[in-house]
Amino acid sequence: MEKLLDDTQSFLGKVEPKWYLLWAMLSQTGMTFVQQGVIVLGFFLATKYALNFQQIGFITSAMSLGVMTSMVFMGILADTWGPKRLLFRATWVMALLALGLRWVQGFVLVLVCFFLLGMSLSAVPMSGSKAIFTAFQDRDRGMPMGIRQTGVPLGAALAAVILPVIVIHFGLSAVYLLFMAELVLFNGIFSAVIPNIKSSVRETPKHSSSFRPLKWPAIVSFLMVAGQYFLVTFTLEYLHDERHLTLGQSGWALAMAQIGGGLGRILFGRISDRLKGNRPRVISFTGILGSGMIAVILLLPAHVPYWLIVGVWFLTGMGTIGWNALSLTWAAESVASQQAGFAMGLVGTIIFLGSAIFPPLLGSLIDWTKHFAGAWATLMAILLLASAVAWHAGRQNGTHSQASNIS
Repeated sequence: MEKLLDDTQSFLGKVEPKWYLLWAMLSQTGMTFVQQGVIVLGFFLATKYALNFQQIGFITSAMSLGVMTSMVFMGILADTWGPKRLLFRATWVMALLALGLRWVQGFVLVLVCFFLLGMSLSAVPMSGSKAIFTAFQDRDRGMPMGIRQTGVPLGAALAAVILPVIVIHFGLSAVYLLFMAELVLFNGIFSAVIPNIKSSVRETPKHSSSFRPLKWPAIVSFLMVAGQYFLVTFTLEYLHDERHLTLGQSGWALAMAQIGGGLGRILFGRISDRLKGNRPRVISFTGILGSGMIAVILLLPAHVPYWLIVGVWFLTGMGTIGWNALSLTWAAESVASQQAGFAMGLVGTIIFLGSAIFPPLLGSLIDWTKHFAGAWATLMAILLLASAVAWHAGRQNGTHSQASNIS
């Protein structure tokens, strides 16, 4: 099959970075359509298996823990094999696992399969990030990485709008079949068009001190991801139960939040390039924006126009989702370029650790208080803490840059 991959690239010819940037975005869109689509399916799985909010959170955790478990390993493979070979081999594994979900019964077994599928899906962000980071190594990276990472909110938005309709009309089995087909399509094409990229250094450095700068993007990302996954996991339930919107209206609001997050990733990436690569300062602003919009959600009257709710969710998405590409770029730029895959894999692992921890915790808070307000307020405090840490890291980054210029 790898000979077929080489033949396909020969047929397509050399692909310029701007074009495989597009395919990288579509590849990430396809992966996220599955990864966060499973979260959207939580509402229907909850109905099927009579789940509480904590158990709905575990649906998110199962997939996230799978991605987290393998992400560092996938990052190392992206450095050594190159993103082309890694993605091609992983595509067939993830497609078979997605198809196998059609025959799995029982909530526990479904969680196990989501975990295994998540392990294979982590090859997608590691391959795409490594490819784009390398292709744009002599240019500003913030905006290109933001465009690639736009595939995350785009895939989540499509999942929020499309999957409820498919489940209602055709059932969960049809969703799993769709997962398999689009994973093969988007990732197969992307693995064919990107060039061979391999690191000149084949081993991870033995001295862990080389990776001390990664502590700041890791801490900030761990905290910031709470907002992203709370929004994705509980928007449908909150708007349906508390705001009394239909599932269709709730799905469109969630989709607009994802669109806001996607535009935010491009906009904030561009701003960080203009600020000479000071990514943490821009991430700090996204944390302030996200926490501010959560305060607006808490203060909204019981009855407000639907367009206002959509607008609030759009801006909330910008703040709680728009930071992700910046954190990965920040991590990759903190180490030597040949170790960028490992750095992004490590921080990506921390991101998915947070995505596995926060939804069940905040879901438990909802179950305990019988209301969403406490969870929203807790989330606002988490984002403010993340913003403060990012601002501190940005000040240190600026100080080090000035010292380098003086020396």
